[in-house]
Amino acid sequence: MIADPTAAFSVMLHARAMKLAWWYWVAILFAAGMAIWGWFAIGPSHPAYALMVVSVTFGVGPAVGAPVLRFLPPHWFRVPDGERVLHRMLGVGIFGWLLERSGWNRHVLLPLRGFNGSRAGLPSLELSIRASAGAHGACFGVHVLLAVVALLTGHPWSAALWLLLPGVFVHLYPVLLQRSITLRLHPLLEKSCST
Repeated sequence: MIADPTAAFSVMLHARAMKLAWWYWVAILFAAGMAIWGWFAIGPSHPAYALMVVSVTFGVGPAVGAPVLRFLPPHWFRVPDGERVLHRMLGVGIFGWLLERSGWNRHVLLPLRGFNGSRAGLPSLELSIRASAGAHGACFGVHVLLAVVALLTGHPWSAALWLLLPGVFVHLYPVLLQRSITLRLHPLLEKSCST
């Protein structure tokens, strides 16, 4: 029996990731191989290469949540109250609204989270948010790393921009959205723990 809820949730996420179909792993390996090939064949300055990279990082996201949650300390996920201003300035609320209107939250996110809407499910929701933010953050790190490597290997600034821009919309904004949700969730968690 696992006493730590973070560890229990991490184990559950890891088990879910390991149960992903074999074709998922084959597709991810193929896409990663295509991204490596693309660096040399068309180069990081080409928009098609940026699409390859964002496809790989987006596809790998579901398998990254459990390891990130397991290895990153909980204090990395604390959000200062002053960050609300940054979220408003960057339009994180509009991004969340767009996800809601597109049906992404209803058809993809809610089934993954398994949140039942009750106060008893709030700790599980918090862990799911942390896993999602960590996975998107790690994937955005890949975009940043590739942009830096492109610059260091003499590619033009446009290569770095092509590598970063898709990562901003697909990974950085979701991290900011998860942090925004965390700001709203923490008062509810504190209330439920005090009662």
